[in-house]
Amino acid sequence: MRVKHMDETFFLDVGIDAVGFYAPKNRLNLKDLAIKRGIDPDKFKYGLLSEEIAVPGYGEDAISMAIMASKNLFLRSRLDPQDIEAIFVGSESMPYAVKSISSILSVFLNVNENALTGDTFHACAGATLGLLNAVGLINSGIIEKALVIGTDISKYPLGSPGEPTQGAGAVAMVISKHPRIARISSKFGKVSGHVNDFFRTLYSENAEVFGHYSTAAYLNYILKAYDDFKSQVGPFNADYYVFHAPFGKMPVKSFQKIMFERWINNPLKRREIQEKFKDRTFTSDEREFILEGREELHIKTIELLKKKGFNEDEILRLNYFYKDWMARKLLPCLDVPLRFGNMYSASLWAQIVHLVENRVSELDKIYFSSYGSGATAISGMLQMQKGFKKLVEQGPSVMDFIKRKARIPIEYYEMYRRNLLPSHISTAVLDEAPSHNLGIELSLCDYGCVLPQQSEISYCPKGHSGSHRHYYPLFGWVKEIVDKDIEIGETKCIDDLVYLIGKIDEGEKVELTVRRLKVDEEPGVAGYGLIHWYPAYIKF
Repeated sequence: MRVKHMDETFFLDVGIDAVGFYAPKNRLNLKDLAIKRGIDPDKFKYGLLSEEIAVPGYGEDAISMAIMASKNLFLRSRLDPQDIEAIFVGSESMPYAVKSISSILSVFLNVNENALTGDTFHACAGATLGLLNAVGLINSGIIEKALVIGTDISKYPLGSPGEPTQGAGAVAMVISKHPRIARISSKFGKVSGHVNDFFRTLYSENAEVFGHYSTAAYLNYILKAYDDFKSQVGPFNADYYVFHAPFGKMPVKSFQKIMFERWINNPLKRREIQEKFKDRTFTSDEREFILEGREELHIKTIELLKKKGFNEDEILRLNYFYKDWMARKLLPCLDVPLRFGNMYSASLWAQIVHLVENRVSELDKIYFSSYGSGATAISGMLQMQKGFKKLVEQGPSVMDFIKRKARIPIEYYEMYRRNLLPSHISTAVLDEAPSHNLGIELSLCDYGCVLPQQSEISYCPKGHSGSHRHYYPLFGWVKEIVDKDIEIGETKCIDDLVYLIGKIDEGEKVELTVRRLKVDEEPGVAGYGLIHWYPAYIKF
């Protein structure tokens, strides 16, 4: 059924109540990668609109990042994890073929044992599908609050065309009734089909992509989702537009596609465009530069406009209208793909979080369009709530992660991609720093295996003895280093000792992380392939 007017009833009383973000601090500058690969750096900077990619540290994976994004959410929102009634995780960086990320997170985040847990899987659209699951359950009254997470690491082979479009990061959102940040629309554009544009086989860590075909599929689906949304709600305006970003240039292409293949077919839009710059005059050099496709409008777009009956003056005005609208409505969110690369399922929602933290105003509307290869596209809208700014003033924000980075040499990046990073794991005693009791508390066996919350089965299936509660604060100072460069094997845990990762000296401030530090790989022994994530500390 078509909505006659996008009024208050168009937006549900369900939406985003709290947000958090995380990205690895290691960054590879794409200029360094381009020089190493013998490629013009401008191809990455201007051709992809990418300058850096986030590179995970030792043992850092999708679980690690999801935990930290969620911890940042709870730190800034002061929400109680025990009030969460569902966890939905969108990811294509699954550690197990059969075992959900969300169930692992429930223990590390101290979420109520009666919460629903489930992973939503459709390439980069996974987090969006998880959000829709949450919206449906909350709007129907089944649950009140859900934690939705997108967490991913994108990987392509060394030297491949996809290499500069890698990245890593995680975003977390609490979805609830009476949301304090943004309400979500009651209608969504959607399109799905069987498309072989991008895939990763079960036993490969690298994705395969048909580059040009994948771009065509992405743009086709983004436009179809827009058309389906518009068919339900009628003509609409949004203050901001956010698209899934495999790299920064793709949202730009999406925005162009909608403007030049949809908006200009609307007589009212066309009149608005012409009126805005009707008094603008153009020099002969300016006319030549624009009409030759050397400004914002590509020569193919100019040819399309001429076929639609646009004269040269109208095309010149349209060039500046497009430039103005793109600068105001699209570009503010592109800091995210520019600085972190492709975060797959976290890409779209990290951009939205960045907008919410830095740009949007009360009652502004955000049009979003999610894309997952294979393929599906989902579009919808958010409307900002009154008073939302006080909920995102406190960090850590996306901008904090943009600024807080360590530029790594190309050699470090290549060691990471070849799984050759040195561990530099030490044990130490900490002096705890005040952190509002938002650390991690776990039950562990004598050898450090994480045990379930349920007391009836809170023992180690591997036969290890003991069940101990351990609390790990968010921050601390290294009081004493006990052992350096240890190997984590069948080592008995000692109370009050923590793991340090990296070269850290006594007296330095450290922050909590969770890392994949051990995998049981002894063939024929029960538990082969079991992954162990441990709380650990890195230099602040």
